Amino acid sequence: MKKNTTVKFTVCLILISMVLTGCVMNRLSNSYNKIELNPSFNGMPVTIDVVKGAHWSQRMQAGPFIFNILPQIVIWTEDEQGNLIENLYITGADGIGFRNAAKKEKGADFYTECFPVWANRMAKAGRKLPSDDNPFPDTVTSATPSSSFTLQTTLPDSREPIILRTEINQSADMNKFYTKENNGWVGQPSLIYELIIPQLEISGIFKLKLIGHGGLVKDNASIYRDVSKFDTALEQVESIVLRI
Repeated sequence: MKKNTTVKFTVCLILISMVLTGCVMNRLSNSYNKIELNPSFNGMPVTIDVVKGAHWSQRMQAGPFIFNILPQIVIWTEDEQGNLIENLYITGADGIGFRNAAKKEKGADFYTECFPVWANRMAKAGRKLPSDDNPFPDTVTSATPSSSFTLQTTLPDSREPIILRTEINQSADMNKFYTKENNGWVGQPSLIYELIIPQLEISGIFKLKLIGHGGLVKDNASIYRDVSKFDTALEQVESIVLRI
């Protein structure tokens, strides 16, 4: 009897502690991550370094539980006419990622709202977006790393200039301009980073440049150049660098 009382008392103390201090469900790490991908196409081996910024993550509390919200990221190549060439990397599209409540509920629409520019390129190419019924292979996807990471991948062969693009979006990253009322769960829209590669024969280190954002959920899919109303979203990453 005494033992049961002690156990109950201990459990109560733990629950009270969780309520008062919060319990972090997905702790962050400062370790540099290395992700090796093996695309199904031939091309030039490269690395892409994504260095986290001051607002790489934000915390959300649900009762006694605290969650670190990490950004969603997609990286792809396209031609100068805006046609998708290949998908290089995307976070949480492998089926496991659909344990996320928003992804489970919205399915492919999650990516339409999270990555409107990339989703538009996929639609033009006649390709299906990730969903519970269409998980992407682990050759192009992984969970969002908890810190800065290096991606080892391949640029597809091309004799013409290609454009390397990254679209980044952190759920519920609201500010006074982008609110739940005007942009739902998304908050500040996706940001688009770009690098034009004139030819694959070149070598060196090249930094992707911020060129705009993906607009509100209700907007037509396009790249909108004005980022003056963004704040914390601009600090999700410090830099994105391609090494050839």
